[in-house]
Amino acid sequence: MAAVATAAASGYFAVGGILTPGALVAGGDAAAARVFAAYMSARGVVLLGALLLCTALRAWRPLALVLALNAAVQAVDAVIGVVRHEPAQAIGPACFALVLAAAAVLLGRTRR
Repeated sequence: MAAVATAAASGYFAVGGILTPGALVAGGDAAAARVFAAYMSARGVVLLGALLLCTALRAWRPLALVLALNAAVQAVDAVIGVVRHEPAQAIGPACFALVLAAAAVLLGRTRR
């Protein structure tokens, strides 16, 4: 379930960041905002690709690592939200980080 949620969220932001990067960040059509959004979607593309590949190959230990790495990314995003005093940008990533970390731990334990 965590893998599906991650794939959906990463896919949305990755595709959105590539097709219309200005829609993902404040400042929208400014060149800096578009470049920033495009860079941010690049990480989503890599994580999504790794997640889908590991799932398709049933490579459970690498999938647990991908989930853990994605949890770390979400945790850093949550810290950024806290520093910026933006509750929605802190709470959402924090929830994803917890779910992804739990999924990574459970997957790592059950697939040994």
